[in-house]
Amino acid sequence: MITKKTFSNELVKGGISLFIFLNIFNALNFFYQFLMARMLGPSDYSTLAVLSTILYFIAIPSDSIQTIVTKYVSKFNASGENSKTGYFLGKALRKGTMISLLIFIVLMPIMILVFSYYLKISFLLVLLTWANVTIIFLIPVLRGAMQGLKKFNSLGFNLVAEGGLRLVIAVCLVTLGFGVYGAVIGAISSAFVAMLIAFIPLGYIFSLKKERADISDIYKNSYPIIFTLVAIMLFQSIDVILAKKFFSDVMAGQYAVANLVGKMVFFGTLAISRAMFPISVERFEKNGNTSSIMKKSIIAAIILCALSILFLWIFPEPFLRVFFGVDYLEASNILVLSGIAFSFLSISNIILLYGISINRALKPAYVVFFLIFQICLLYLFRASLVLFATGMVVSSLFLLIMSVIAVRKRS
Repeated sequence: MITKKTFSNELVKGGISLFIFLNIFNALNFFYQFLMARMLGPSDYSTLAVLSTILYFIAIPSDSIQTIVTKYVSKFNASGENSKTGYFLGKALRKGTMISLLIFIVLMPIMILVFSYYLKISFLLVLLTWANVTIIFLIPVLRGAMQGLKKFNSLGFNLVAEGGLRLVIAVCLVTLGFGVYGAVIGAISSAFVAMLIAFIPLGYIFSLKKERADISDIYKNSYPIIFTLVAIMLFQSIDVILAKKFFSDVMAGQYAVANLVGKMVFFGTLAISRAMFPISVERFEKNGNTSSIMKKSIIAAIILCALSILFLWIFPEPFLRVFFGVDYLEASNILVLSGIAFSFLSISNIILLYGISINRALKPAYVVFFLIFQICLLYLFRASLVLFATGMVVSSLFLLIMSVIAVRKRS
């Protein structure tokens, strides 16, 4: 019999495992960003920051797919139907390959128009970055399966492998004189290798005799999940694009570093939501009480965020000097604001994922409204970097408040 103590232990064990692996992954990613910022300088780094935003846009469907797969695999796992999991994953991978190639071809002109023509970034750089879309429907399927099966160690190792390869390849290529191209190639090649590695811990699932699974409702159930994760991912990235437009290249690069530091706070709490989600899904499928899991997750996130904000408030200049260099010291007065903004996003992420796990996903209309509100607010606060970062705090707080209202309203 599944008891409250069992779920608590699963949350703790899964949370600690993912916390360790995800923070190693995050550390590798941020070392990648730190070194690229130092090696490229503010102007070129602002270009890389915008290109990284393309990867964040790509990560929107990627994260959505991983969440959807996690939910279905968790349901099959809760009922002991792993043969259905194999069928489901095989079908998802086949469809993912076709859809990713179609998206790459259809949306490429838009990428060229927005990033190459409008923001004056090299066409080849945009093409290389957008090439990453060809695996966005594949690697999240595999990672979602590991998460749904609660193979947190395998999932964590896969992430660390990607982060380590990205760092090594990018540093080597930039050192050899490839500039921003080297940084982008490092990101693409590491993701591809990580996708191949992800098949290893799932081999036994694919070897099982396949049993047809009823997933006729997957598209209907996917839309709310996608829109929910769109809100979180776009909230983290739109400000970097707008900063590139509103400010000089140097100021945009400085703001990009502040945004990156804020993402450190967000990704530092990501392990909590990743461990909470499959456990909450299973408990919901068994008609158990899920609210205690959400409350514990929020409390843990608040503690981590508070410690991060305190650190950024006390040591902003030493932190920037050590990790980014003196060219970015002007961003020291907005680090705390960025940390606060991303703390609000961290808690919103937990609440919204909890809503998805119990079939209370955010309505698409809310997502559209949130994004319009954020863009308008950042436009109005564009007079300086401090005001711009303040606008990010206000819009993130608004998302948090409305997320609580949206999830509670559907309870």
